[in-house]
Amino acid sequence: MSPTRSIPSPQGLPLLGNTLQIPSHSPDEYFRKLAAEYDEEGLFQLDLLGRKVLFVYDPDMVAELCDETRFYKGIDPPLSIVRDFGGDGLFTARHDEPVWGHAHRILMPAFSQRSMKAYFPQMLEIAQNLVGKWAISDEVNVPDDMTRLALDTISLTGFDYRFNSFESPQLHPFLQAMGRSLTEAMLRNRQLPLVTRLKKRQETAYRSDIRVMQDLVDDVIRQRRSTGRNDTRDLLGLMLQAADPQSGERLSDENIRNQVLTFLIAGHETTSGLLSFALYNLLRDPHVLARAYAEVDRLLPGDTVPTYDTIMKLDVIPRVLEETLRLWSPIPAFAVKSFEDTELGGYPVSKDQVAVVLLGRLHKHPGAWERPDEFDIDRWLPENRSGHHPAAYKPFGNGERACIGRQFALTEARLALAMVLQRFAISDPAVYRMKIKQMLTLKPEDFTVRVRERRAHERGVAETVAETVREQPVEVAVTGVGLTVAYGSNLGTAADVAERLAEVAGRSGFATTLTTLDELEPPSDGLLVVITSTYNGKAPDNAQRFDALEGLPAMEGVRFALLGCGNTQWPTYQAFPRRVFDKLTAAGAVPLVERGEADADGDFDGDVSAWTSGLWAALAAEYGAS
Repeated sequence: MSPTRSIPSPQGLPLLGNTLQIPSHSPDEYFRKLAAEYDEEGLFQLDLLGRKVLFVYDPDMVAELCDETRFYKGIDPPLSIVRDFGGDGLFTARHDEPVWGHAHRILMPAFSQRSMKAYFPQMLEIAQNLVGKWAISDEVNVPDDMTRLALDTISLTGFDYRFNSFESPQLHPFLQAMGRSLTEAMLRNRQLPLVTRLKKRQETAYRSDIRVMQDLVDDVIRQRRSTGRNDTRDLLGLMLQAADPQSGERLSDENIRNQVLTFLIAGHETTSGLLSFALYNLLRDPHVLARAYAEVDRLLPGDTVPTYDTIMKLDVIPRVLEETLRLWSPIPAFAVKSFEDTELGGYPVSKDQVAVVLLGRLHKHPGAWERPDEFDIDRWLPENRSGHHPAAYKPFGNGERACIGRQFALTEARLALAMVLQRFAISDPAVYRMKIKQMLTLKPEDFTVRVRERRAHERGVAETVAETVREQPVEVAVTGVGLTVAYGSNLGTAADVAERLAEVAGRSGFATTLTTLDELEPPSDGLLVVITSTYNGKAPDNAQRFDALEGLPAMEGVRFALLGCGNTQWPTYQAFPRRVFDKLTAAGAVPLVERGEADADGDFDGDVSAWTSGLWAALAAEYGAS
């Protein structure tokens, strides 16, 4: 049946449509007001210089837009303008450009859980630079310093390049050029092309700023090549040395430049905004601020230097960040386009029509959130998280085009916020009123706070943190019992766990076989241990044939254990491990222990150790301990 509902839209002008109604300095604020006006419909449409653009914020409709079989990421203004300097980097590559897939597959290992561990010393160094600057300051500009922090972190960890941003009171020339370029891109988004061409002076300045950014990136690449380093330990090393594992293609020099620029821009803009908004929220909720201080005092007493494992044990601070992303997402929106003529909640959508998901309104939609305007970090407790609408929280975008660096950004933000709270008492005597600065992302403008060193009596009493459970708490000694360890892994984390487990099993006397899920010959007896990750709900590359199997041979004589590796930030967390578990039980295999989950957004190593400990205890009970 053809859709009959008409899409609501404000009155516009001939030719220009609604374009001039959108304020250049705060378009997101305008869109939020319109969304409130059309709250019941859950969407509205604007005419932007002849382009009909949908703006959607109803969670059920957003769930439809996130169906990647129907909609794809569109690169239209302002993103198509950002291509002037982002080119075909991951953020601005078009869906039909093969280089996106090449680069994405090459770069994925740089954002694995084990890579986060490798980056941690550099993250720590830059966070120490931040607190060092604040230690000699009475008042600080939060967005400026968080911008310095995030830029220096991504440049050092990703490209082994030092901006040394904290050594100067002025923002680095790269940041200044980038800010002006993004501002110009947003202005061009609402100008007629003819008007843009007539503004010769702005064009000259715009191209000059782009050259400043490109020259710096060329220098970064030149410095790396001059060292003769031939490793793939960071983003730049992977781009210079690695080939796409699927096609064998390598990245061109121009694309490498575009990727570096993309990470320098996108990799610092969002994180700096998140940290600035998080401090704003904490200063307005003393109860939550006290809980955050207490957590830091417990895990980082005195002058304790944070470790990766300690930062991943935090609970209150990660929930502060998640709730901040809900209330003040630095990314205001993302856009998709329809593959074909279709409908959305009964409204007509034409092929290739742009649909913009408005995160500000989606994240506060009363149909998905209780008390949507209230800052409540307990929404993100595990027992409450499971009840969230699956499409009502999208701060990192959606699907395979979602932010590849989300785990990097959240690890960096956890560390920085924990170190700030460990060291400083923060206050806001001027009672800052939120004023949003919008370029491509959102930040508080001119948000300054007062800082001083915390005094001994203000610190809570530290508790003894329990040591991580050993992975083999009991000894098991058998002879010749068959044990197959199968894994599915794109980034190497699940493979590492599987290899470690197989090694211990071999030393214990099991006749051990280590294999990928695709190469697995399902056993008819003995033991099977599966360690697998998932990516965007799909099987890893070396487990896709296994996933495609309609069924498995009879496995009634098999006992099995399964550990799923993933990240609770992704809505498809544990999707593929659950399918593996169901497939094995359908074939008659019997679980030896409960299905395990290891969360890379939490204490991943602790999760692995606890599950492995339970597995060895079950094996000891089954086969006897020596």
